[in-house]
Amino acid sequence: MYPAPWLRASDADREAIVAHLGAAAADGRLTLDEYADRTRLVYGSRTWGELARLVHDLPAPPMADARATKSVASTAPSDGGLPLAALICGVVSIPAVACTPVGGVTGIAAVVLGIVSLRTAGRGVANSRGMAVAGLICGLGGVALQVAMIVFMALVESNLE
Repeated sequence: MYPAPWLRASDADREAIVAHLGAAAADGRLTLDEYADRTRLVYGSRTWGELARLVHDLPAPPMADARATKSVASTAPSDGGLPLAALICGVVSIPAVACTPVGGVTGIAAVVLGIVSLRTAGRGVANSRGMAVAGLICGLGGVALQVAMIVFMALVESNLE
């Protein structure tokens, strides 16, 4: 299980043994005094033989299967950031109404991104439905405010003539 007993241990090796001891203490296999004593001895150890003697009476730590972890991570769905982009555009569109074309353009972008995000969410691609809905609502609000601002400016302009 461990390398040859005469090989020198690295700092990472010692940290792994301390983690193993910590897990054993958390499981109730070691008392706190035993854990403290063994941890002190771990940091004073130079070889794998010295380290192995400190954990010989404990079960081996569980080994993670790197292949399984990699395959799960590689198949995890990605939303591509569309819901976040919809939310940002939607939120920016509301105060941007003061800059006449900017509010409408960012609002329309938020609406389009929100709709695309919601459609891909139905196929299991996106996992941020809440951000997409919030971006869509804020975008619609930004477009509505922009239209109201343009109508208001047109009315004011016609009254000045």
